[in-house]
This record gives sequence, structure tokens and C-alpha cells, in this order.
Amino acid sequence: MSDIVIQEIADGLHLLRISDTKTRFFEALWEIPEGITYNAYLLETPEGAILFDGWKRNFEKEFVEAVSSIVPPGEIKHIVIHHMEPDHSGTLPKMLELAGEDVQVWGHPFSQKLIEGLYGKSPKFNGVKDGNILEFGGKKLLFVQTPWLHWPETMVTYLPTERILLTGDIFGGYSIPSGVFDDQVDTSEYLTFARKYTVTVIGHYKEKIGKNISKLEKFDIRPKMILPAHGLLWREDPDQIVQAYLDWGSGKPKKGKITVVYSSMYRFVEKAIEVAVDELKKQGFKPVIHRFVDERRDEIGDAISDMVDSEAIVLGTETYESDVFPYTEFLVSEMEKKVHFEKPLLLIAIFGWAGAAGKKLTKKLGECKFDLVDTVEFKGLTTPESEARIREGVGKLIGAIR
Repeated sequence: MSDIVIQEIADGLHLLRISDTKTRFFEALWEIPEGITYNAYLLETPEGAILFDGWKRNFEKEFVEAVSSIVPPGEIKHIVIHHMEPDHSGTLPKMLELAGEDVQVWGHPFSQKLIEGLYGKSPKFNGVKDGNILEFGGKKLLFVQTPWLHWPETMVTYLPTERILLTGDIFGGYSIPSGVFDDQVDTSEYLTFARKYTVTVIGHYKEKIGKNISKLEKFDIRPKMILPAHGLLWREDPDQIVQAYLDWGSGKPKKGKITVVYSSMYRFVEKAIEVAVDELKKQGFKPVIHRFVDERRDEIGDAISDMVDSEAIVLGTETYESDVFPYTEFLVSEMEKKVHFEKPLLLIAIFGWAGAAGKKLTKKLGECKFDLVDTVEFKGLTTPESEARIREGVGKLIGAIR
């Protein structure tokens, strides 16, 4: 049985949270040993209830039971959809059935097509535009579109009287927090999971983060409480998660942090990387290391997450079948899409009988925003000569930072 939290978090507003520890790969791609929560919300009013989002379909039975513990599903008069991805809309068909044919559904106009396409349903749908308002049961709901965070039809709902902002995927995070609100946990640890979530899920559209947050400010949205569809809820310091998203969206670096990522089938690359790490430490930097080796394979999601707030990147790889090592190739592909910032990068490439990875990645990285300061490529052993070249390359990397 998964952990379920049903809690009134404001007058008549209830959190419905379930912990998912079975999903190993979010979106069948990103490894999440930390788990994830799905947060839906139910607002009671004298005229009926308003449901905001839902859970993954795997938890349909539990979701119906959770809703029913607060109100009979037939009392739900409105369903607000912030985002149609199935981890939030999987329970929608069942709730439409239980709420009855008169239930009104609210969402971005494109969500209507997704309801039909994903579930074959055609409910009474209200496509909302920026600034549209729903007044019901003494409550006022303001809708604002926030496209591409991270599907084209994402939006948020603001309760101006209560200053509560329901945000869907925006301001969410991986993990299963031990508490519900930010004042109940160590947010410094949680923000690591939130950064990883932002990079892997929203990173491809990172330039939209600042634009959409600015858009919210234009509607005088100044929330005292932020309620996302994943992870922690924010009431003590909601500005903390907003600022964190802005920083991650712009790639703002932490002084001294450098991300080092490498693949090494037989530890030749690792020996070269150890030289680079040693030189970085001598120069006062704090390398954060991720590796793909025969005894362990770190997560690409964690690696690119660390790149976002690093001052620079060191990438190490070997040639594999006259090409780039496959995991490195995938890593660089995701770097190009999700952490495409003008950060200095040092490439270290090792080969056996013939070099290829260094040349191919030099060309690829040279076409990206990354500032490729040097490519150090050599055969096999790290000799005194190649060690000197590595330390020289690290010097160029540091010079590009300073």
C-alpha cells in the first residue's frame, strides 16, 4: 500500500498526495530511486466541490477512495486541469464518470484535444485564456496559461483572496518529502531533487521559465502558498522555490562548483580524470563527480542536474567501436537539450588503437553554446606528457571562468 496523505491545508482546501515508490524511471527515462509524489487538490464550497488534477491511473482506486473520504464524487461540480500528462490525468476518466455528465472541466484549450486523444472522452469543457475567472461557491479562481512548462497546455490557478497558487508541474520536485510543507523539512536537501526534476522535465524549455514567471507577476500573482503537483508545498518561503527555478532556468552558477562526468571501461579515462580533479582541487575548486564505469553507473539525470549550477564542466570519454562511448553520447545529447548554457567545458578523450570520440565530440560541442576551451586526446596510459597536457587544459578551463 502506498503512503497517502489527505490533509486540509487551507479553509476547505484539501491536499490529496500519494507516494510512488514503484516507478523506477520517470517518463520511462530518468531514474528516480528517491521516488515521487502526485499531488491533487480538492476545494469544498457551499455549492459543491472543485477538483484540481488527479493521480496516475495505477492509483485510480486509491484516488477515488481519497476523494470520497472528503466528499461524494457526485458533489464535484468543476474539474480544473493544469496539465494533461497521464501522471496527473490518469484518474480523470473515472472521475468524469463518478462526477456525472454535468461536471464542468476547465483547462487550456489544447487540453480538450488531449482528453479526447488520450482517453476518448468529450466532457463539458471550458477552454481558458489568460485572466479568465471562475467564481463558484464564494470562491474566485484566476487562470493563467504557462505554456511549455512543460507541455504546450500547462496553466496555473490562483485564488487571489487566499493568495494560493496551484501550479501543476511548475515548482515541483522528485522525492517523497517527510513532511508536506517547506517548514517541515530540510529544504536544502529537497532542492537537489527539485533541481533534478526541473532540469530533466522542464530543461528543454528552460527559456520559458523566466518568461512565464514574469507573466505571473503581470497578473499581480503574489502567492503566500504554492501548491505543485509533485513534491513539497511551500508556505513559509514560497519565494525560495520561485527564485530557485529562475536560477536553474538561467544556469546561475555556484562559485567553485565544477561538474566532472566521465565514462571509463577499463579505467584509462579515470586515471586521466583523476589528474584533472587533482588540479581543480589544488586551484580551490570543488569538483562534483559522476562516472560510468564497470562497477558503477551514475545517473545521467543527476549529472546534468549538477551542471546547471556549475561554473564549468569536465567531460571524459573513450572511443568505443570507432565512435563516442554510448552513454557519453546520450549524455551530450541531453546536455545539448537541457543544460545548453555558455559554460566553459574541457574535453578529455582516450583511445586504444585509433581516436574518434575526441574528434566527433569536439565538432559537436563546438556547434553548441558550451565554451569548449580545449580537447585533450591521447592514446592509452596517462604519461607525464599527457598529464601536463591535462593540467594545462584545466588551466584554460579555470581561465575561462575567471
